[in-house]
Amino acid sequence: MEPALVGLLFADRIINEDNGKKGIIGTFNRFSAPQFPVNFPPWAIYAAVTNIQGPHKFSVRLVHNEDETKVVIPIEGDMNVPSVNDVAELIFSINNAVFPTPGKYNLTFSIGNEIVGSRVLFVEQKDVQ
Repeated sequence: MEPALVGLLFADRIINEDNGKKGIIGTFNRFSAPQFPVNFPPWAIYAAVTNIQGPHKFSVRLVHNEDETKVVIPIEGDMNVPSVNDVAELIFSINNAVFPTPGKYNLTFSIGNEIVGSRVLFVEQKDVQ
């Protein structure tokens, strides 16, 4: 049984609604700033994984593609998925993540030591109006 990542998003905000749904507001794949290092206003990451059951360790890492020592976000945790048919939805509020330089940043989601999905966040240097 291999885990299946069914969602990995950057968003301005994620809301847990009273009915169990998630409201994902303002998805994006690009940040811009006039100078670096920069700390962007609060934002969030949404991850959804299925085809797993029981307790598992997970990690979320955002690193600069050209210099993996530039780790912007290191998150590790535990989850327990009741059934292989369930979708485990994880929300991470990101505050005070410092981007040292512009460039491509790679977000990976791992279960144990296995990367089950990734996506790119582009961080550009330009005048923001």
